[in-house]
Amino acid sequence: MPELPKLPDLVVLVAEPSAHMRRIIREIMMRAGIKRILEATDGAEALAQYTMLVPDIVILEWDIPMLSGEDFIKLVRTSPETCKRDTPIIVTLGTANKNVVDMAIKLGILDILAKPLSPKSLSSRVHQAVIRAREAQRQRVKTMRHQTPTIARAVAASA
Repeated sequence: MPELPKLPDLVVLVAEPSAHMRRIIREIMMRAGIKRILEATDGAEALAQYTMLVPDIVILEWDIPMLSGEDFIKLVRTSPETCKRDTPIIVTLGTANKNVVDMAIKLGILDILAKPLSPKSLSSRVHQAVIRAREAQRQRVKTMRHQTPTIARAVAASA
């Protein structure tokens, strides 16, 4: 597999209760060239950081305390305080569980990784998330450009 490009301009939020696991994820992200890594030890802290700093991607432990992974995702995707509702979220699981996987997918997460995490798989998933997010943004811009003349005509007709 070819080496992945470095992504120094990204902001990654790591929401993980274990200091050891946060350190491992931080190291993997730094090796991928990511320099801005935010850390949260519980779901409430993660939501506060998300709302204030709007990261480009979230790596979220499903079983995080204070505000579960499920609740965090629901709030990020629906709350008026979260201005960027389509941020890619990668969920990590200590124990794979089909019900949890199904629920996370229904909530709109990007990917799921079971622990222990492989540096190669995590950095690859982050790169894939960035590519998908940038492509989705390009599609939104393209759609907006096509809709602009229609909107302008509708506004002019109503005036």
